[in-house]
Amino acid sequence: MTLHRINRLQDSIEAGQIVYITNLTNIRYLTGFTGSNAALMVSDVDATLATDSRYEIQARKQVPDLETVIGRNFPELLLRSTKKSEVVVEGAHLSVGAFQTLVTTFEHKFTTNIGLVETLRVTKDDSEVALIRAAAEIATNAFQDTVKTIKPGQTEKSIRNSLEIRMRELGADEVAFETIVASGPNSATPHHEPTDREISNGDLLKIDFGAKVDGYHSDCTRTLIVGKPAQWQIDLHSAVSRAQAAGRDLIHEGIQYKAVEDEVRRSLSDSGYEKYFTHGLGHGVGLEIHEEPFFGRTGDAKIATNTVVTIEPGAYLQSKGGVRVEDTIVVGSQGYENLTNLPYELIEL
Repeated sequence: MTLHRINRLQDSIEAGQIVYITNLTNIRYLTGFTGSNAALMVSDVDATLATDSRYEIQARKQVPDLETVIGRNFPELLLRSTKKSEVVVEGAHLSVGAFQTLVTTFEHKFTTNIGLVETLRVTKDDSEVALIRAAAEIATNAFQDTVKTIKPGQTEKSIRNSLEIRMRELGADEVAFETIVASGPNSATPHHEPTDREISNGDLLKIDFGAKVDGYHSDCTRTLIVGKPAQWQIDLHSAVSRAQAAGRDLIHEGIQYKAVEDEVRRSLSDSGYEKYFTHGLGHGVGLEIHEEPFFGRTGDAKIATNTVVTIEPGAYLQSKGGVRVEDTIVVGSQGYENLTNLPYELIEL
């Protein structure tokens, strides 16, 4: 049961204030409920879950210590019987029409907040880290098994299929996201969708993959070479690997996100590849594959202990090929733990 997470939320709720939560990922985080239709009302002293009759048994089982009400009209179920109060709704997850319906139907004062629960989700508890670690272990083991089978003539799609099948064989509930397999010039596209292109000698092969275990994700990228690498490929891969290591070596509790990204970009600038790094350095990983915090959006914020993030610099040379090196790490007081602990050398297939 995750009542301690509700308690964390309640610490930020004032007396006479209610938080009305409709985002299913946030509901799962706070309660453990995994149904596809629900709302949650949390005050400073109690909490109530609402869902429909399809999930009544599931809700009683997954959330036994929380009051649960069953029906279809969640606002009526949760708000009608409450005292007139300020109701804070999730501004990023409630439509304008739904918000207007609340305002015109109930006498409460409605306000919006963005990121109230997402901020809590930034720092992971031990059970969350354990699930992400399990997902990372499955994904990296599947990657190592799949790499042994890759040969020239295989298509990007067939490599993707083999890797995803292997992750499920090793215990993944699902893949964390659509696996990226990008070969040759396709590797210069950061989020390339696998095609029927056959890999051949001289191709860079970028593989971005992850597994999902009990709702929690992992994320990792490695770039390989088919056959022997050309010097430009060696230089490119080395530059990105050094930059990624610079970020990992610097990261620890209390450092600014900006300082880590600046260090990575400084390394790429020194090697002449910074202008080819066209996306953010990384993002949080948890119940969503991309969640807060996002490097580049954090301002002067500092990294808290037990924050799980990716560090994923890349450099992409149009029409030639690209390299990305990515790990999922959990930040601690003395540094970090790499959850996707794979070799960094340019693997020759």
